[in-house]
Amino acid sequence: MPADNKSCCSKWTIFLIVVFLFAMVMGPGPGLLLINPAEGETQPATLLGMPIVYAWSLIWFAVQAAVVVTAYVTIWSKEGD
Repeated sequence: MPADNKSCCSKWTIFLIVVFLFAMVMGPGPGLLLINPAEGETQPATLLGMPIVYAWSLIWFAVQAAVVVTAYVTIWSKEGD
């Protein structure tokens, strides 16, 4: 494996790790405070008919799934070669 390819994969690996950790924090953590409805609000906000709190978590889960699939296709499949 050429040195350039290894450093590229290393940067790509770090990027995917950072994105995955950010999604782990934003999904169930402080990110919910950004979209949580205010007290006294009678109608909860929705996204495609789903309460925004649930949609927020699903969006970040999709980001995590995309990171895993990307890592499988780009990084983990090349390790076996």
